[in-house]
Amino acid sequence: MSDSQNSIQSLLDFSGKTALETGVLDDHSIAWPIAKYLNDAGARIAISIQRKAVKRLMGNILDQLRDPLLVECDVSQDEAITKMVDEVGAAFGRVDFLIHSIAYAPPQSFQARFLDIARQDFAVALEVSAYSLIALARGVFPLMREHGGCMLALSYLAAERVVPRYQLMSVAKAALENIIRNLAFDLAPYGIRVNGLSPGPIATKAATAIPGFSIMHEHFRAFAPLQKEVTTVDVGQTALFLCSPMADKITGEIVHIDGGFNIMGMTIKAPEGMDVR
Repeated sequence: MSDSQNSIQSLLDFSGKTALETGVLDDHSIAWPIAKYLNDAGARIAISIQRKAVKRLMGNILDQLRDPLLVECDVSQDEAITKMVDEVGAAFGRVDFLIHSIAYAPPQSFQARFLDIARQDFAVALEVSAYSLIALARGVFPLMREHGGCMLALSYLAAERVVPRYQLMSVAKAALENIIRNLAFDLAPYGIRVNGLSPGPIATKAATAIPGFSIMHEHFRAFAPLQKEVTTVDVGQTALFLCSPMADKITGEIVHIDGGFNIMGMTIKAPEGMDVR
């Protein structure tokens, strides 16, 4: 193997590194390939679940990781975050990567007119989907400040555009993206990078529960310039790059993984036989 090949291999060697990841429910979760790629690259993985009952939904995914740590945490409770971080600290001694893949808005908020979204629903969505990144970052900071690290959060294009029915979650994702930028600035002196991943629509359990998801998915597939399906594997590979030293000058960015859909200012349904590009 050449020196250059050895060098490239070392850039993707995560031996001795540790990751705390939220939002892994099963092997179809967007967050799952991130955990698997980091694990396969040598990192040890802690997976946070909201409550113990969730474990029965996870299938055999924990068996695919090398000595994983499963921790319980309700991100709306600061005491729960402190307890979780204490567990991770006791087991790992450090955290190098924090992966935030949590989003929730009350189901009725997807059905209501935007004008009629309830104050309480708004508060819940913003707390769980956006503020939780601040709370988790604050929690793991003592385990990351001495050696730096990388934080990643999962967003969606609706943070920037109107996506019918997504509405309240769009507001939460917009807040999340602003939090990413502010944390990137705040934590930069400690060598901690903070970035967002914004994939196209992926048919996870959570996504397919959103009213109109199938329409959103079909529209994306028809009008994204690359016209290729975005998969959780695409997300995992991009996350691996952003966590690696190859991305050590990248922070505060929202990286779109959507076949170019985000660059489109309008979409055109071409007459049959006509290529509008």
